[in-house]
Amino acid sequence: MNRRVLLWISVIALALFVYKGVIRTALLPVVTLPDLPGGISFTTLLVMVFSLTHSMVALGWRHSLVFFGSSAVISWMYEQVGVATGAIYGPYHYTDYLGMKLGHVPLLIPIAWFMMIYPSYVAANLIVDGRVVGTPGSGGHLVGLAFLGALVMTAWDLLADPILSGPTIRAWVWEQGGPYYGVPLQNYLGWVATTFVVFLLYRAVERRWKPRPAGPLSGAAGAMPVGAYLAMLLSNLSSGALPAAIAAIGPLAMGVPVVASLLRLPIDRGAAAGTRPTPLH
Repeated sequence: MNRRVLLWISVIALALFVYKGVIRTALLPVVTLPDLPGGISFTTLLVMVFSLTHSMVALGWRHSLVFFGSSAVISWMYEQVGVATGAIYGPYHYTDYLGMKLGHVPLLIPIAWFMMIYPSYVAANLIVDGRVVGTPGSGGHLVGLAFLGALVMTAWDLLADPILSGPTIRAWVWEQGGPYYGVPLQNYLGWVATTFVVFLLYRAVERRWKPRPAGPLSGAAGAMPVGAYLAMLLSNLSSGALPAAIAAIGPLAMGVPVVASLLRLPIDRGAAAGTRPTPLH
């Protein structure tokens, strides 16, 4: 698919999410703006479409599909084992809130993993190497990037899990509760482990076979995944379903990667291809 078409699809998908998940929600106490159809499944799909189309531009379609496929398969396997045994994230089970399941896991869940794994991957690249894509350097550097990306990804769950497993939504239920607003601390170790494996596998592939991007990214286009990560933070903060203390925890946990990423964003060169940036329009 044409690079410009993919970029515009990613722009539109992210803009729709920002409207529905951030702007409309934040303004509800003042004015009720027209809503878009669909609930959490629709907003999840919007961010997934953004991540998939943007990655196709930045990484090329082959690497993008490898990234998406490995993320979906690994996250589903970990979740399936986690629900069945309680050994990874702690004892929990999904309700019917998220729809159709494959085994014990809603089909929406592997998609939800990728929608934030890709922005977390970009954030880790920017923080460490000042580039949007790629895994340069030694094997140790690869492991470090994978681990940082896992921490950036897990920071999001500090907000997401108390909302989605809380009394308002109850998309899943922690059978024994936990000290962090009902969430067991083991859950976050499981998130780091799951995401680390995804990043480790994909980065090993990326290091062996270099990405073939659809073209260079301008500074603005390269910053879009970080913008998606920030939009998810703002959406969670404006949801009205967060315990008060997390409204302070969230901006710190997710805000640090956002600021650190943007400070390292390449401005005068193509972040994906190492060439001069090409405007979005």
